[in-house]
Order: sequence, then structure tokens, then C-alpha cells
Amino acid sequence: MSHHLNKACNTLSVFFMLSCGAVVVESGTARGQSAPGATAQPALLQEHAATSQIESGIADSSAASDLLKKSRELTVTGKKRVDDDSDSMSAPNNISTKIMPAVPVAVASNQPKKGIFYNALKPLKDHGITFHLLLIDNFVSNVVGGVRPGTRLQNSLGVIETQFDLEKLIGWKGAQINFGEDIFFLRNNDKHWSQQVGDNIIGYQPPHLFRGNYLSELTLDQKLMNNKLEIEGGRANISRYFLIPNCNQILTCFKDIWSQDAGVSTFVYATWSGHIMYHITPSLYIQAAATEVNKTTFFTNGWKWDTGTSNGATGVGEIGYLRGFDKTAYPSMYEFLGYYNSSTVQDPIRTVRGTSQLYDKSSAAQMHTGMSGIFFSGQQYVWRKDHGATKDPHGMALAIYGGAGTDFQSYAPIQAEAYLGAFVQAPFASHPLDSYGIQFHWSKLGTREQDFLGQANKISGGDGKRPGADHLVADIHAHTFLFPNVALEPSLQYVINPNTYYAPMTAKHPHNALEVGATLFVYLDKMAEFP
Repeated sequence: MSHHLNKACNTLSVFFMLSCGAVVVESGTARGQSAPGATAQPALLQEHAATSQIESGIADSSAASDLLKKSRELTVTGKKRVDDDSDSMSAPNNISTKIMPAVPVAVASNQPKKGIFYNALKPLKDHGITFHLLLIDNFVSNVVGGVRPGTRLQNSLGVIETQFDLEKLIGWKGAQINFGEDIFFLRNNDKHWSQQVGDNIIGYQPPHLFRGNYLSELTLDQKLMNNKLEIEGGRANISRYFLIPNCNQILTCFKDIWSQDAGVSTFVYATWSGHIMYHITPSLYIQAAATEVNKTTFFTNGWKWDTGTSNGATGVGEIGYLRGFDKTAYPSMYEFLGYYNSSTVQDPIRTVRGTSQLYDKSSAAQMHTGMSGIFFSGQQYVWRKDHGATKDPHGMALAIYGGAGTDFQSYAPIQAEAYLGAFVQAPFASHPLDSYGIQFHWSKLGTREQDFLGQANKISGGDGKRPGADHLVADIHAHTFLFPNVALEPSLQYVINPNTYYAPMTAKHPHNALEVGATLFVYLDKMAEFP
């Protein structure tokens, strides 16, 4: 048991390198706020996104009423943009702390030296307490296209993780406590990026986290049946367990449907959750989870655990297959899941009378309970320079990856999406940890979402033309180590037929966009030689 635990702990920093690259604005938030240069809009449009999720699920609660009142008081009018928390955004698709992905992202190996941190932390590790520390810095800019070309965003994130092995501490076999706290700093333009870019894909990616710190995890993890069965519960986010990033570059590796429709946000936002996994074979597993959906979590630092403001729950079931470099020269990973989000959500455009919310101000918005869908993702190594003679995870090789999913409801903001990519790892013998890739990401807006964007454009002084349902993002990217324990992930994305998903109140129809990005990873625990 301790062997497996130590292996997991030693790789935890690697896992979290993939945790924070992509960002999503929660479904219904920040949608009705005016982009710079937009004309003044009716009050309904100003409140459309900032209040719909709170109104629909938690309006009977006094705490929710206070939050709703605050949200309306901070409404955008015309060109004014108030810096508030009503457009809280978050990053989906963080890497699982339980399952090692086949992508061989790692730091240069080094033996700990007996320095100040080693001497202080080694006794704690011997008793089952381990620490990990990672610094991530993000930068993106839409140099061409979008609602407002030339927009930039930059922020930094410190990830602190601690595991308590209860078997070593108190003799509780197979039990562990997981704790995580995330600290954000050096933030620039966090609250404006999505509205200035507009598009649902590139506006979704980088971190937009407004608080200085968040409790991201506090769970009890119990392994049974010789580690074949694992049960975990507490404060967590179920995106730690499902749809493992299968790309070699995290900024562009995300799933719109998972976050926009299933309602599962980044690992930073922890809610009451339960997770169970059973390994049928060493490679084949099934898992399920349920999590509280609580939009007021975005207004706190994660330490407020009241369930009175919950507006539903999301349940997920999955069958998965994972075979890594420890078992084969050609690793593979596959996941197929279904989800159901019981939250009550507001229709993108219709009122209870079937009229448009943008024009019929006397009628209430049409509400719907439940969103459901399916998603498949996978990765397969298909070629090796040594033709499979070894299982070297850092030898030159080629892998392909992709995913596809759909939501079953006509009122879903994202109707369907698919992505396909490939990367070559270790093309240069002197840089065995580097990889270079290409990807295509397609998404399709729901028909009611198109209607809303077209009518919002008309009211804002535009021609009222609906955006195309389909659009595509092509990108090239890399993962390269600049120094030992310092990695950089640059990317270049070209958006064809972008939309105004995050900036509906604009008369513009954005041109094709070009976005540059870079994510820097600094493994502070490795640098400081944590044991």
C-alpha cells in the first residue's frame, strides 16, 4: 500500500501541472454584460447571465436573495463595467490525482539533498505527511480578431497540496486525507477577457479566478479490496476524476459540454462530492460520482459549506480504460461517460409564453430542470522510433487523441463538440521531456443560443444576423522544458467563424481570430528538494 501511495505522492506535482490551463465561464454567467463599446441595453439583458443561475435554483433562500440583490446592484449599463464576482469563471478538465495519464509529462529526475526543506519535511514524510508546491503563470492575447482585438490576460497560481497517510499516522489501513489550497496573484484583466474576446472556445480557456485563495480539496479517501475499490468523499470537484486531459498542452485541452452543460467547473471550486471507483482489471475500471451544484461557491473562498443555497446536483457514470508505459510500449486511455445535471436553468431565449425574453419584458423566462448528455475521449500511441522494443516513456513517439460529446436538450447552450489532435514526443534526443502537437476543436451552438445571440446583436445596433452554429479552432502547440523543473507551453490558435457567446450585447460580428498563449510551470517543490 505504501509503495502505491508514495508513487502517487511523487507524481502529484506532475498531475497538477495539467490542472489550470483551460477556463470556463459557468453556464449562464457573464453573458449579458456589455463589451467595451457596446451601447446601453434593457435591464433584462443586463441581468440575463449574472442572475439566471442564482434565480433559478436558490431564490427561496435568504442568502441567495442577498446575493441576487447584490448581483443586480452591480449590473452593467452601457459602457460601464463593474468589477464584481457575478461573472466568476473557472477552469475545467483538471488532471485526476488518482489516475496517471499516458502523456509522459514529467520533470527531470533528481535525488533530494539534505537541505533546509529536506531536513524539515523528511520526518513528516516518514510519518505519512507529504507536501507539493507548484507555480503556474498564464498569458494569452487575441492579437487579431475577436470582439476587441489586442486583449491580453495574465495571472499566476500557486498550488499547495498535502496528503495525510492515516495508515502511517494512526494505523487506519488504506485511508488518506487529501487537502489542497490554491493562491492566485499577479492578476491582470482577469474579469474582462471573455467579454472582450467573446468566442465560446478561446474566451473559455485561461484562468479567471477573482479571489486570492480557494480551498480546492478536503476529502477522506479509502481504499479497499487490495486497492481495487476506492471511495472518496468530502469537499472536492468531480472534474478531478473524469475526462482526464489527453493532450500534451493544457490551455487548449478542454470540453465545452462538460463545463457549460454538465455544470462541472474547475478543481478550484470544491463542493460536497462523493466518488467511487472499482478496478475490474488493472486497466479497465468503472466509476461514478455525485456532486452538489452551488453557484454561490464562486462568491466564497471555499470554506463556506452551507447547502442551503444548492440548486441541484450532478451525477456521472463512466467506464474507462487506461494502460500506461509501465505495461506497454504503446499506451492508451479511453473514457465513455454519461451525466445528468438536476439544476434548474433558464432558457437561452424563450419566455413562458414562447416569446423572446429580449422583447417580451412582461413575461417570465422559461425554466428547465435537468441537462444530460454523453462524452467520449481517448488517446492512443501509434508509433515509436524504437518500434516498441522498449517501454521508455521519454523515447520518440507519436500519439493521437480526441473526444466528442453531445447534450440531449434543445435548450443546451452547447449542442455538440469534437476535437482531434496529435503530438510527437521527444523529437530531439537532447530534450526527452518535450513534445509538439496540432489540434482541431469544433463546437456547435444550440439553436436557441443562436437565436439569443442574433437578437442581442440586433438590439445592440447590429444587423441581427445569427452567428453560425458551427465553428472551428485550429492550433499548434508545444510542451518544452526551459530548465530543470521549469517548463513552458506556448500555443498559437486560429479561430474560424468565432461567435459572441461571452459578449452578446455587441453590434459586432467578430472576424476570424488569432490567439497566442503561453503557460509557465515552475516545480517549486522539486527546486526546493522536498522529500
